[in-house]
Order: sequence, then C-alpha cells, then structure tokens
Amino acid sequence: MTWISSGDDYPSDGSSADLVRRLAPERVSDGAERRITVDQTNRSVIVDESVIVKWLTPPVREPHHGLDLLAHLDAVGFVDMPSLLGVEASDGRVLAVVTEFVVGALDGWDWFVDALTDSVDDATQFVAPIPAAAEVGALAARLHLALATPSAIFPDLDGQVDVEYERDRCRALLAAASAEVTDRQSRAILADCDLQIRSLIETMPCGPTPVGLIHGDLHIGQVLRVDNRLTITDFDGNPLLDGASRRRLRPLAIDLAALIQSIDHAGRIAQKRRPSATEQLEPVISSCIRSTLSSYRSTLDAGGLGDRLDARLLPGLRAAQELHELVYAARHLPRWSYAPTATLAAMFQVTGDS
Repeated sequence: MTWISSGDDYPSDGSSADLVRRLAPERVSDGAERRITVDQTNRSVIVDESVIVKWLTPPVREPHHGLDLLAHLDAVGFVDMPSLLGVEASDGRVLAVVTEFVVGALDGWDWFVDALTDSVDDATQFVAPIPAAAEVGALAARLHLALATPSAIFPDLDGQVDVEYERDRCRALLAAASAEVTDRQSRAILADCDLQIRSLIETMPCGPTPVGLIHGDLHIGQVLRVDNRLTITDFDGNPLLDGASRRRLRPLAIDLAALIQSIDHAGRIAQKRRPSATEQLEPVISSCIRSTLSSYRSTLDAGGLGDRLDARLLPGLRAAQELHELVYAARHLPRWSYAPTATLAAMFQVTGDS
C-alpha cells in the first residue's frame, strides 16, 4: 500500500491520472480518464481502463476502516476482490483510494437484474438467477470467513455485543423514516406495515450476540461479475445513515440482511422493467432469496463458523434495511424509493390503500 499526501480535496480533470502515475505507474500509459456516472456517494474515475480512483466526498478521517479491511483481507489471502493499489491522504484524512479496475466486470445491479429479466424473456432461463444467487451467498460467506481469520492488522476478532445497541439503531431508523419519507406511496405502505415492522424489531433478543468484522454496506451492487468470476468491492461502509458502521465488530447478520434485501431490490428493478411479468417474477425473487441464504449458511457452516451468525436477528434487520433504504432515498436519491416501497409491500402483503 502506498500513501501520497495532497492538499487537493476536490480534484480537477487529470488529477486521477496524475495520482495513478505516482501510486501505480506501471498501470497507466495515456492517462485517459472516464468518470463513473452511476449514482454514488463518492466520485470515481477510471484511468486507462486499468485503475479506478475513488475520491471520497467528503474525505474520511483516519483510520479508514475500509482500508484496514482490505489490508486484512490481503494478508489472509482473500482473492475475491479487486487489488488495493494505494491511498492518498492529507492532514489525517483519506482523500482517495486507488484499486484495480476489473475490466469487463458488471456490478450486480446490471448482471443480476439482467439475469432476472432474462428469466421472463426466455423460458429456458427461468431458473438461471437462482444458482447465481447461491453463488452470491457463498461469496458473502467466504468473505466473512476471511474477515474472521486473525491477521497482524486485526489479531483479535472474537467478541460479543448487546443486541440492544442494534435494536436501538433499528428503532431510530423507523423514527427517521416516519419523519422524513415524503413520497405518498412510500408513506402509505410504511403506515400500513408500521406495527409489523415494530414487532419484528422487538423480536431481536435481549442480551449478547457474537460479532465479527463485516463489510458494512453489502449489497448486490458490490458484487462484480466478469465471465464466471465474482468479486466483491467497496469496503467503505455506509456512514451516511448509520453511525454504528464505525464500530469495528458487529453482528454478521447485518451484512446478510442487507445482501438478502438487495436481492429483493434487484427483483423490484426487474419488475419495473417488465411490468407485465410482475407476478411471474415474485416466486423467482423468493427463490433467489432462499438460495442466497441457504448457500451463505452452508458455506459458513463448512468453514466452522456457523455459530457466529445469530439468525434471530435477521427478521428485524431485514425490515430495518428497508427503512434504511427509504431514508437514503428521502435524503439523497428520491427516485430510488420505489424499490424499498415495493419490497415492503411484498414482505408484509400491504397495498397502502388503507
């Protein structure tokens, strides 16, 4: 890992290529830049179709937990991720992260949604997304197994926390959603399932639960696919909504719940693209979720860490993830609200008409 100091928090055109020339000169030639234009919290630029520079907006104070995770995973031999090439920091803040660009890779909002839409466009592909979802679940479990392997960066990875902390976080998300969501349909659905969400949050048991290192923002969009290879990316966590993401050790069920719900969200995107196939897609979405969960649990069990997953937390955390998505949409991306709204409607069988 290479560290470069700079005072430029808001890089101008050409600065990404300049940074790569300093950090990974063997990776750059012409210095051609291509900015990633999909919705992102940060600003990402691809240089020479070989390296991706993520400019953090705003910069993150050190220590940067995501960078520590990458260094740890590299140390324990986890290969299912793009390589970390370097970091730019200044005055105790991380300004940019430079990683390998996986040429030809699509993220899960592309390749997995395409698999779902193909399943209704071509009858021979109807079950194709289900084994793909199983691959994603197994990848997530391999990640957690690697994160649970001690290294010089993280030598002590055992511990417990009181579930009350996570339950309070979920309650706060419900309060935030109730106060901030303004989309009419979203508010109606949220009102219809409010009591059910509260009930699921309260099912999270009192007392201690096992914890470990987690990704912190694990969703299908973080899973890249090129040919038959899956890799996982973006270990920055999600501090925009969740101050708890700064905690080093957290329940593994947080990652799993977020991943499962993102599989559902991919299904809602597919339904939006193919509205005539909405009912046809419902069993496919459900099967994909079951496949992800089953594959994750069997892989974690095979690695000897099945007892690290407290499945009792999943129902409440899955419901809270939708609250997280609604609050994110209200604060940053209003057009996204349709996906968690549709997911809540399907989860709790409500219509918003009451």
